[in-house]
Amino acid sequence: MSSPWQRFKIGVVGTTFSICVFAALLRPVSQRRLPEAKPANLYNVVIEELHALREADYPRAYRQVSLSMQDRYNLDDFAEFVRIDHPELARYERVEFGAIRVQARRALVPVYFFMPSGEIVSVHYVLIHEEGRWKIDASRVERRWDSTHRVAGERT
Repeated sequence: MSSPWQRFKIGVVGTTFSICVFAALLRPVSQRRLPEAKPANLYNVVIEELHALREADYPRAYRQVSLSMQDRYNLDDFAEFVRIDHPELARYERVEFGAIRVQARRALVPVYFFMPSGEIVSVHYVLIHEEGRWKIDASRVERRWDSTHRVAGERT
């Protein structure tokens, strides 16, 4: 025959075990609820950033970047980074997007800037899904081509 103290201890252990099992089952469900990364949504984040930079509206551009990027740069440092590292990108004639790669909460968006000089600049944007929306986590100039280079693909 078990004492009330032993039954209490068994109840505490059983309850703790039940909570752990419930938490283990609930966690994967919450991770699967990530919204589908629609290309149009990803393009809009980059386009909004480009419009803000073209207008030199750095606070608006800063709202498009991730929290980790905001941790690396305050608003003044971000504005200086954009003005010094890639000032010519704000003078693009048009942009085109390449094939997007999405992996969980991250997306790689290749963007091709067609400049007035005819030069083509390839920039890879890394977007991350945070706070319920996609934000820019990094960007890197990959290549530059002169006006004689033709980019592969189809025009529709």
